[in-house]
Amino acid sequence: MFSSISWQQYCVFLLIATVLYYLFVWIIVFKAKFSLLPGIANFRQVSLQTGDEPDEVMTTAQHIMDEIRPLFDGRTNKNELILALQLKLKRYNQWNEPGFRETINEFITSQSEAKCSIRLGEEDQRVLWQ
Repeated sequence: MFSSISWQQYCVFLLIATVLYYLFVWIIVFKAKFSLLPGIANFRQVSLQTGDEPDEVMTTAQHIMDEIRPLFDGRTNKNELILALQLKLKRYNQWNEPGFRETINEFITSQSEAKCSIRLGEEDQRVLWQ
């Protein structure tokens, strides 16, 4: 049986199988959005994590909070703090996962009041994400 399969056929099969596997992983895990395939654009991400591991949104939110934590040290000017936060959050302003911005906004509000004695209102928080 295996003697009827050539090395060329075997390599082509492995190449096609590998491409299909990584395409599947890219579509499912990273929620790729294809304009040619509208059904896939609405496909929900399959959770590959167990209940003990934090989900992607909270992990990313925690990473961002760790990244912006040093910005609150020694800041006394509200406009300077807002500008520094805007620059850090610019990369994440397209992310609209439920609870993502709210979690980060709560952290920013608590840190700005505790470390800088600056109170940021809802309008200030909206400005941060522009």
